[in-house]
Amino acid sequence: MLPFKVARYGINPLQRLRLMLAQLGRPGAVPAVEWQFHAELIDVFNSLRDLHTRYRLSEPFTTAAAVLPFLLKEFTEEGRRRYLVGRRQADQGELGHPTFRFGVEVTHWNGVPIARAVDRFAERFPGANPEARHARAVERFTVRSLAFGPPPDEDWIVVDYLDLTNQPQKIRLTWDVRSLVPAAEVDSANLPVGIDVEGAQLARLRALLFAPEFIAAERSGEPVAQGGDEQILVTAGWSTFFEARKVATDGATFGHLRIRTFYTQDVVGFVREFIRLLGTLPQDGLVLDIRGNGGGAVAASELSLQALTARPFQPVQAQFAATPLNLRIARANDDMEPWRRSMEQAMETGTPQSAAIPFFPAELFEAVPQSYFGPIVLITDARCYSAADIFAAGFQDNGIGTILGVDGNTGAGGGQVWKTADLLGSLPSAEDFPFRPLPGGAELTVVIRRLLRVGPDTAGTPLEDYGVVPHAQHVTTRADIMDNDADLMAAAAAELAKLKRRRFDVELHTAGEEPTVTFHVLGIDRADVVVDGRPRLTVDLGGNPAPTVIPDTTTPNLIVVTGYDAGQPVALRRFIRAGDTLVPQTTLTL
Repeated sequence: MLPFKVARYGINPLQRLRLMLAQLGRPGAVPAVEWQFHAELIDVFNSLRDLHTRYRLSEPFTTAAAVLPFLLKEFTEEGRRRYLVGRRQADQGELGHPTFRFGVEVTHWNGVPIARAVDRFAERFPGANPEARHARAVERFTVRSLAFGPPPDEDWIVVDYLDLTNQPQKIRLTWDVRSLVPAAEVDSANLPVGIDVEGAQLARLRALLFAPEFIAAERSGEPVAQGGDEQILVTAGWSTFFEARKVATDGATFGHLRIRTFYTQDVVGFVREFIRLLGTLPQDGLVLDIRGNGGGAVAASELSLQALTARPFQPVQAQFAATPLNLRIARANDDMEPWRRSMEQAMETGTPQSAAIPFFPAELFEAVPQSYFGPIVLITDARCYSAADIFAAGFQDNGIGTILGVDGNTGAGGGQVWKTADLLGSLPSAEDFPFRPLPGGAELTVVIRRLLRVGPDTAGTPLEDYGVVPHAQHVTTRADIMDNDADLMAAAAAELAKLKRRRFDVELHTAGEEPTVTFHVLGIDRADVVVDGRPRLTVDLGGNPAPTVIPDTTTPNLIVVTGYDAGQPVALRRFIRAGDTLVPQTTLTL
């Protein structure tokens, strides 16, 4: 990844580190205060504009954040970015001013126009594109991790705002340092992980401070009420991962399924809950929503996508930089065996990268049943990162549906993340290994493998720094903030209306001597039936024909029925043996 970053941004982080090392070796050259050393080191890492490759400060900073008791929300009106007070911290009362509440418009920040203040704050952030840096600045404007950057310059701030009667007001607020509650660690060496490390830290804190109802729902499994829409019950333990509801707008009813994170150890449970929720939502239209999703387990991201398509899912491909150290790591780790031969050849020929190979075998995707057949729209924003970038890229590259972005790009993180501990544990003997444990809980994260896309127009191109450009864009409005994404849902409904509705209900009857199959379909003109890997029947589906015998079939173990539209596979049902009968495959079978 380093040659790519050096070429793209015209930087030389290695030389900056060498200069730091040389300066520290000179008498009297040590910075007068320790924070200057850490500030320089953070700046070197941030110059890569990569949320994967980070330096995290040691204790006590690693688990601390500076917060104000509200969130800032951005919308566009009359071509100008404007800002509202979003959620307020529940236990803060009136904050000394009864008019400072949800929905008031912020105009100035310490005397600086708020739009300019946000732009200046964005200049501090790494991020692969301007939209990503800006979106991160808005999200972190009032909740700032002290593990990845300096504390706020001021002890308190003065906010100018327009109250709900449009009268100018001021309020003075003091920064509060809070302890971060660390999220459960995912083993990033054995389970490929792609995540915004800082974002994962802050997401839990924001939920605890500003949305405690989701934490309560995580424990109880009860849905969180959001407006007048019908909420769908999320299984206990998954309420901070998923939100599901039925949305009615402009005479249409569709499902809205939000995926807040892929950061889980339980990939199988995640995919099964995703499939279960798909079955509870309206079948004539689905809006998937990954806004603000900072990533997580790559397997959770990619396996979920297989549930949305009849075609064998084509996953992203992972690639090593061809270096002697990476070859040693690949030889020492069995899960990297597929990359070894190409790494060895690359070392002989001078090729800069290994072969590009998917993380997961095709058999793993075959265990996921298609679970939704209707039209699908995916909503993204510039805060989508890493495994969420992978989800958006896979959705687009596999032609699953339309992407509607509230920004012009995703966050553009395209790599597998390793922590210091993963690096230290990657070789059986670390005597001559260049890495050492860092003192005081400090941490490094790096990209061990970069990811390449697989679409017809994107094959072989890096996901890193380029991200996923949506098919259509919706600019966030005041109504979206004040009325539960009202305009965004209307825009999504308009995109759904452009897509073809489909149903593929298949009934298999095995009681007689020969099994029969019955179809009830919409938007599908033909079906093929394959029994234990052998084609047995093709049926034209005009008018939904009567039950049809599947010939030459006795005690099958697997029947796969594929529906086609204009010659393209668009729907698939599997029936698997369970005792003396065949039953529909309705969940991930591992």
